[in-house]
Amino acid sequence: MTDIIKENFLKKAVIYDNIWLYFIKTAIAVVYDCEKNGIAITAIEAFKLTGEGIQPSQEHSVFFNPGEDNWIKAIDFLSNIKDTSYLYEIWYEGY
Repeated sequence: MTDIIKENFLKKAVIYDNIWLYFIKTAIAVVYDCEKNGIAITAIEAFKLTGEGIQPSQEHSVFFNPGEDNWIKAIDFLSNIKDTSYLYEIWYEGY
């Protein structure tokens, strides 16, 4: 099965060991693309790039209830980020 989101954002993703990470503006575009294609968002996980690899941050991540239209919640979350030192993995149906 083709992953339209990965196809659309291949050149804008930072890929580490099959984890697709996005800068905030790109992450917002990914969420809008998911909404346009009717693809549910289930979580947004924050990662910091370090000299050792990537470091997850539960504190800067959000998890949504399955079965809900979480696009607006995801956009709100990403739009209100103050610490821009993280990249974000967007969990969506089929990811």
